[in-house]
Amino acid sequence: MANFRSAQPNFSKGELAPHLHGRFDVDAYTSAVKRARNVMVLKYGGLTKRPGTHLVAEVLDYSMPNRLLPFQFSLTQTYALEMGHGYMSPCAFGGRLIETELTITAITNAAQARVSAAFHGYTVGNRVFLTGIAGALGDFLNGRVWKVTSVIDAGSFTINANTTGLAAFTTAEGGVTRTEAPDPDPVDPVVPPVVPPPTPPVIAPGGSWKRDYYAEPDPL
Repeated sequence: MANFRSAQPNFSKGELAPHLHGRFDVDAYTSAVKRARNVMVLKYGGLTKRPGTHLVAEVLDYSMPNRLLPFQFSLTQTYALEMGHGYMSPCAFGGRLIETELTITAITNAAQARVSAAFHGYTVGNRVFLTGIAGALGDFLNGRVWKVTSVIDAGSFTINANTTGLAAFTTAEGGVTRTEAPDPDPVDPVVPPVVPPPTPPVIAPGGSWKRDYYAEPDPL
């Protein structure tokens, strides 16, 4: 006898409990699924794959514990917030939120490459994401986050990229050319030092938390 198969477009009841697997007489049987893994039930009854994650960038400070928290500002604006010790970095649309993209006019070949961009406004320790650089130099620098190691002047800074031996800079696409200095960055908040957790209490071998640390109330 051939098995009978029929299409089922409605799964609004979600996953059936095991004791309902054979209860075709129950209304939920025709609008539920036997087993659902890595899927989400839509409000109109259909199923969709559960969204996953992919690598966007390394955390800004991996010397301290970090957390990723979901944040939904509205129905159309959702973010992943990277929370570290004294900082927060929002991510969305498969990347980090960054400031205005600046036009790069020159990059030197040096142990710490010197990047020229008018009125960049960066300070030592800032991170920059480079893209749009042509040639072999761009193959090395594009799509990566670099740290500002020094500020030469308002139009140039150095990064922790060793470009010695690479092809010379030719052009870079995209970005805007500033004509005046941007507003200064806000003052960093005072971040308290990390406090280690207290030492857990010592429990005698064979004892229990209640037996050793719980006292019965005095009788009336």
